[in-house]
Amino acid sequence: MMGYLLELIRAKSEGEKLLLKDHILESLKRVKQLKEFVETNNIEIREKEKFFESLAIAVFLHDLGKINYKFQKDVYGKGEFPKELEEFFRKIKNINIRDHEILSAVWCCLLLQRNDEWTKKIRTAVLLHHYNDFYIWEKDLAEIVSNYEEGIENYLKFVEENWNKIEDFLKSLIDLAKELNDEEIERSLANISISKERVSELRRRIDEKEDLIEFAEFYEIDNENPDYNFMVLLGCLRRCDYSASGDVSIEIKKDIKNVFGKVENKIKNCIKKEPDWQKRILERIGSENIVLIAPTGAGKTEFALLWNSKINKKLIYTLPLRVALNDLFHRFRENYLGKDDVDILHSTSFIEYIDDKMDRKTQIEKKITSAKLLSSPLILTTPDQVFLTSLNYYGSDKVIATYPMASIVIDEIQAYNPEMVSIIIKTLHIIKELNGNILVMTATLPPYFEPFLFNADLIPERYREYHLGFRRIDTKDIEGVKNYNLKRHRMKIVRDYIVRYEKEEDRDEYKLKINTDLDRWIEKFKEKNLFIVLNNVSKAIEVYKYLEDKRKGHDNIYLLHSRLIEKEKGKRIKEIKEKLEKGEKVIVVATQIIEASVNLDFDVMITEVSPIDSQIQRWGRIYRNRETDYEDAEPNIVVFVGKEKDGEIKIDRGTKLIYDDRVVERTIKIMKKYENRNLDYEEERKMIEEVFNEKVENVDINVLNNLKILKKGEESTFTLKDVYVAEIIKNLEFLKYFYVEKKSQAQELFRRIAGIQAVIPAVMEIYGDKIDRKIAEVIREKGDITWNELESITSVDKWEIKKRLYMYSVSIPVFMLEDLRKSLKHEFKGFYVLDVAEGVEREEVKQVAERITKYGLEKEVLSQLRKYEEDYLENMI
Repeated sequence: MMGYLLELIRAKSEGEKLLLKDHILESLKRVKQLKEFVETNNIEIREKEKFFESLAIAVFLHDLGKINYKFQKDVYGKGEFPKELEEFFRKIKNINIRDHEILSAVWCCLLLQRNDEWTKKIRTAVLLHHYNDFYIWEKDLAEIVSNYEEGIENYLKFVEENWNKIEDFLKSLIDLAKELNDEEIERSLANISISKERVSELRRRIDEKEDLIEFAEFYEIDNENPDYNFMVLLGCLRRCDYSASGDVSIEIKKDIKNVFGKVENKIKNCIKKEPDWQKRILERIGSENIVLIAPTGAGKTEFALLWNSKINKKLIYTLPLRVALNDLFHRFRENYLGKDDVDILHSTSFIEYIDDKMDRKTQIEKKITSAKLLSSPLILTTPDQVFLTSLNYYGSDKVIATYPMASIVIDEIQAYNPEMVSIIIKTLHIIKELNGNILVMTATLPPYFEPFLFNADLIPERYREYHLGFRRIDTKDIEGVKNYNLKRHRMKIVRDYIVRYEKEEDRDEYKLKINTDLDRWIEKFKEKNLFIVLNNVSKAIEVYKYLEDKRKGHDNIYLLHSRLIEKEKGKRIKEIKEKLEKGEKVIVVATQIIEASVNLDFDVMITEVSPIDSQIQRWGRIYRNRETDYEDAEPNIVVFVGKEKDGEIKIDRGTKLIYDDRVVERTIKIMKKYENRNLDYEEERKMIEEVFNEKVENVDINVLNNLKILKKGEESTFTLKDVYVAEIIKNLEFLKYFYVEKKSQAQELFRRIAGIQAVIPAVMEIYGDKIDRKIAEVIREKGDITWNELESITSVDKWEIKKRLYMYSVSIPVFMLEDLRKSLKHEFKGFYVLDVAEGVEREEVKQVAERITKYGLEKEVLSQLRKYEEDYLENMI
């Protein structure tokens, strides 16, 4: 009789399956999918039966708060609102409860009569499945009522007066769930008690100001000490909800064996031999968490795939750089797994799907939703997507919910500084607590990681909670590891600068001056592929201009750094790869942007000094894919360390701004011992050990207090390793009492420098095609334009527009924002807009666009943009 409500009450405003009944049914299907995934792959979940019973109940109840006039008016939008709903909601049109989950939580109190732990968890999970003030406030029915007293009283009155219709609606929903043919879900929903007396009882208690705790309790969570098992429940509720809304599976493949079962044969076919050393290691280990230390190019990536095929879970593979992830994405899909089994997740990963020739309007959206929900058997991602959960931002539960079901790889862990490592260590404890599996991989493990990963003896008893107890697997004990004994590098130290900072007379500024000794080395290496690495963008641009002016017999000179237009950066990397593959000679001038990114192999390197682990990472680009020892008496790595004065090397100011000068000083000292020797992997690792075993003085007092606990003895016995361990402990102690509300805040903290991405219409206009010029025109109009309108104007879809915006954008670090403040006009579709001031002649705009395209954002361009703005404002006045 009351079927019309089932066919009219909506859950959302657009897409397929708009009705609440459909959304609840689709969400329950995801509960079933998740349960089958867990059971098929023998995954451990605490109190598994109770967990899935509670999840099914929470999923059924989570959106009942949408039975509300204001919500229904919103989702019907400008279309005609059904008369039947107009009449049904007639008496509660003025209820102003913005967040539907508040009313959903009230429904949980009405329909669940028990007050056991799992029932409390269901109520709290439903209350928090969207962000609201109760994420911070006390989770309590009295608190909810006191904040929305009039609205809740009127709503309860409405429910009581329309009980027959609502009872019919709820019973019909439960009957619909039987379509799933899942006895466990049916038994779970039998715990829901549809009782009018319960509604009347709550109304009476509120009216008579009685204590509401006995009526219905919530599960109180402590943001400083979260219950991660509860977070798994909340995260799974949200994953079921979002995957149902996005029309994607919560887990794309039910049986992981069907995905990874053939990986060994595929690896064999790809590398043309047995993965011997990897298999020998896997034969002697169980499911413990491990740290693998192996040379660059030895086959660590293949080890990770084989390890996961043994663990039999979904695989989340992290790398610090997007460029490297994009390469791995295509490599995995083409060589090792099915195309649909691999997803990629980072800030611009949609571009990888655009190039995949799929039905863009629906499939790209679905692939991105699937990646965000970590639904695929293999997800490639940056660490900021999966390792920030220890900061307890809202939404971290969605990621935490995948930890028990996943194997997680941290590749290139040496790329992270002590602050980042502290956050990662704290998160690894969560993963371990939830029975997730972890593999840490690196060629150069910094010694100060050891106490936290596998050597508990190096941490005092009072800090043992930070020790993870992983198993160390060092390939020095394994025969047949590629590149282990290969002598690949011979290093020469030059006691001078590549670029010198000279203070300008009567000005508080510095100009950069190139050391002409660079010419001698470039001449010496003229028959080689040369990689020149500078420590900051300004120096890289200056060296590139110098070489461009001199040419030095080379036509193929490239500049690579982080502040290039994305399109130009991608184009240059592609050209460099192609030329190297063809055997053409190139000179690449770069910053550390490609230390751990694309797979490039150069003959020789000229580099500025940096910390030893960073140095050796750079050296990894030299003589990379070779089968024989480097036997030449001439160096293939030349390190400019700075000017020697009074027996001491003076590190330049640019290097000091980026790197810890304590490490750089000791790096120089140790490198001198290994100069002019043909080095293998083991010797390079010894260099790292020796640098961090060097003694230090003048330690920060806060760190010193930790050091005295860490290591009894005189201050003079403290090593660089001790200092770094103490700094990580200090950070971990701080993180005990630290959390952030939003994921964006967590990502900013993790990246330290919170840069922005800005699109540059001037470059689109000068270098783009007809569509790019049209987009640039729309950007400059500054209007609030919808995606549909933009698609109509440009005749291309949303994803193509997003790609073009990204391709003509540039990454701007936070320290440059003040200089660019007036030139950053407004925001457009998620990008800041960096443009030339109005009224500037086209020829001048062209010159600026050319400079930005060629050199990226540099000092001269910033000055010119500022001058244009000042002139424009002066003319306005």
